[in-house]
Amino acid sequence: MTALTAMQNAAVRLVGQKPSVFFSSQSAFEQEIANLLNEVARDIALSHDWRALTKIQTVTGDGTTTDFSLPDDYDRMVVGQGVHDGNTWFWNYTACPDLDTWITLQSGSFMALTPGWWIILDQKFQFYPAPPSGQAAKYPYISKNYARSAATAPQDAFLKDDDTFVLDERLLTLGLIWRWREMKRLDSGGEQASFEKAFGEAAARDKGSQVIRSRAQRRMPNVSYGWPWPLGD
Repeated sequence: MTALTAMQNAAVRLVGQKPSVFFSSQSAFEQEIANLLNEVARDIALSHDWRALTKIQTVTGDGTTTDFSLPDDYDRMVVGQGVHDGNTWFWNYTACPDLDTWITLQSGSFMALTPGWWIILDQKFQFYPAPPSGQAAKYPYISKNYARSAATAPQDAFLKDDDTFVLDERLLTLGLIWRWREMKRLDSGGEQASFEKAFGEAAARDKGSQVIRSRAQRRMPNVSYGWPWPLGD
């Protein structure tokens, strides 16, 4: 479904009309809907860590570099996820909890945990210490590109009627109906409830079934592994 179809479906329910164009239209209603479209889409994208927007980034150390640019389409980290050591399943990088701790780390007052610490500063991934040469670090993130052009190029906004939505297009239609009525100070309680119900169902489906492996070792959140070998005297 294109952005045009989502906007047309909303228009039919709102004003009983089906405009043929929106983004290039000079009519007030079409301009309102086109303006609301990206606001609704952005709210949908921000409100759940959608698998369709999830990517995994890999950075490879050279032994000296400590900061790595974020991906061009980076929006945010996946909730509850961290930075993984790509060379072993055993260790993960430790998230630095605050700037005070980070500053203290830089002074050498804290022991560097294996394989190290990370924080996002100045639009970059910062590591301490620098990842060794050839060592990979991987992290999942949410892309800001919720739209696609007619030529399937990723976009962080709808620009034309024939752009498409990466997520559930029905949410766009229901969100437009609710937000337009709310903007016009019309009763929108039922429309909001319909959107929230559809959103909840889409978010639940998005996670998919959990795969259970009887012999797989599972790591509990916020629990670090202990050192598995005997400690020296």
